[in-house]
Amino acid sequence: MLIKCPECGHQVSDQARTCPSCGIDIAGKITRCPDCGEVIFKEQESCPNCHCSINAAATTLISAPPRDVETEKLRVDDGTSRMKPEQSKAAPRKPKRTYTALIVAFVLVLIIVFLGFYFYKNTQEQNELRAYQNAVRSAEPAVLQNFLDMYTDAPKQHRDSVEMHLAALKKIESDWTEAVLTGSKAEIEKYMNRYPQSVHITEAKIKIDSLDWVAAEADGTQQAYQRYMDAHDDGAHYDDARDRYERMEAQKVNSDDRQMVTRLFGTFFRALAQRDEDLLTPTLAPVLSSFLHKEQATKADVMQYMDRIHEMDITAMEFVPNNDWHIEKKPVGNNAYTYTYTVDFTVDQKMERTNPERERFCTYKVNAAISDDGKITALNMKRSVQ
Repeated sequence: MLIKCPECGHQVSDQARTCPSCGIDIAGKITRCPDCGEVIFKEQESCPNCHCSINAAATTLISAPPRDVETEKLRVDDGTSRMKPEQSKAAPRKPKRTYTALIVAFVLVLIIVFLGFYFYKNTQEQNELRAYQNAVRSAEPAVLQNFLDMYTDAPKQHRDSVEMHLAALKKIESDWTEAVLTGSKAEIEKYMNRYPQSVHITEAKIKIDSLDWVAAEADGTQQAYQRYMDAHDDGAHYDDARDRYERMEAQKVNSDDRQMVTRLFGTFFRALAQRDEDLLTPTLAPVLSSFLHKEQATKADVMQYMDRIHEMDITAMEFVPNNDWHIEKKPVGNNAYTYTYTVDFTVDQKMERTNPERERFCTYKVNAAISDDGKITALNMKRSVQ
């Protein structure tokens, strides 16, 4: 059996007398440490390996080593130890290296993958839920259709709900198109009553406002404009309706207008009857568009007529306007505060003559115009058939 030389550490047979490497005596000079089994010289008081005290009386020669030693180690040249083949079962085994780290790493990877999938799945579900809630609250068909296109794997109840909502919106759109195409106020109002939450409610109100304004313009009366204002106090044409109403109201002949007209013609005919040029002049415009059917007449034309009616055998004359005034009032251009007047009435002419056989009474139908400054701008008379 090979042992390690206690002197130089080289391997040597336990039957050799001396170490072939260092020449030290081997036979009868060595023994084993009873504690660790290391080969040592007998004269050593303690084991250089485990420092155990050596009892010379208890030691045994290396040639007859004790059999109850559990392990016998032989030092090899490279400093490693090797178990004897026949003692390998009894020698203590070092625990084998396990795969714990690998298993732990694998488990961690599985946990990370699972958590990633869980959070991804949870995020997807939350996104789908938010999209679903937005879709069912929306009144836009495009929003609902977008949900159906994006979330093809959404829960069936969500898709069914969105599809029903989309179908209802399409029906609302179809009914709106039909109502608009009819151009009927009644059909649009019916739509508004049926779908009060429709996105087209504002548009429907605008269309009704437009239809009512067209009707008011077509009627063209104060009553029509008043009806529009009553129905559309915030309508797009409210200001126009009010302006036209007020213009019409201003065009109504009031007591002041009537008094001005009757006074003017009373003065005019009194001047004619009295042959008073000074009284006549203030009643006339510088140029009359028509006087007794003569266009662009002047004051001279009026004076000529006055002189002519007095050249006859008339000794006294009186013009008496009848109380049958028909007065119309119209604004001048776009000025709502300046007006011209057209007047229709009859006037009786009473005459005193030197010849009692001649006519003493006649009635004239008078058509006249008055300027905004209260001057006669036109006057035509036609004898009324008695």
